[in-house]
Amino acid sequence: MYVYDGDSVYASLVAVFSGLIVPEIRGNETVPEVETTSGYALLHFFSDAAYNLTGFNIFYSINSCPNNCSGHGKCTPGNSAASRVYCECDKYWKGEACDIPYCRNNCGSPDHGYCDLTGEKLCVCNDMWLVPETKGAIPQGGYGHSSTYDGSSSSIYVHGGFKALPAGKYGLVDDLYRYDVNTRTWFILRESGFPRYLHSAVLLSGTLLVFGGNTHNDTSLSNGAKCFSADFLAYDIACDEWTLLPKPDLHRDVNRFGHSAVVSNG
Repeated sequence: MYVYDGDSVYASLVAVFSGLIVPEIRGNETVPEVETTSGYALLHFFSDAAYNLTGFNIFYSINSCPNNCSGHGKCTPGNSAASRVYCECDKYWKGEACDIPYCRNNCGSPDHGYCDLTGEKLCVCNDMWLVPETKGAIPQGGYGHSSTYDGSSSSIYVHGGFKALPAGKYGLVDDLYRYDVNTRTWFILRESGFPRYLHSAVLLSGTLLVFGGNTHNDTSLSNGAKCFSADFLAYDIACDEWTLLPKPDLHRDVNRFGHSAVVSNG
């Protein structure tokens, strides 16, 4: 089925349909809607000779609102006889068919903010801190760890740090946790085997890259570890596997802790 915005096949082609309209949800078909602005519409249909299927129905209306205002407004006539009808959108919707939300999910109201329709019509966040309830693993409290955010999985990866050890001692750890932001769930991943704190970590192409840090435990577990480290570690997220990478071959000493690291253009 070819639909032209005009009275001939030389007019603008605005839509082509072929095959079946498959319901997204049983009983709720996605019905395509086409609008022409020239005052005419030419429909050209031809069928494949090899198949006989169920056919279709076409409904049309003149001077009506697009997509019936998407169920988020009402169709209103213009101010003059020559004016076309238009959608008068509900409070949180905009667009010619009232299909664009001003504030998606109403800004998570009331916990996270509210939709301000008086000015720029944007979300205004609540000026407050919240402590979310979490589930899953229970990470130890500590400091000097690293954390990175993976936007593709909405996850935060937390590695290492200076934490409480058994028998009332304190020292470095090499644990790795993942926090799922959407489900507010903690997961325990494979340990790196290289305890440290005050190191840096970045996420690049599915790999967590950890550099440097302080590896000296001021306890009986120190084993001569150094304060300033140039260790370069890589954690493959998909494989749940750690790798010790070659240290940077530079003309100067790169051992350090308390530094920062960023990803720039890959």
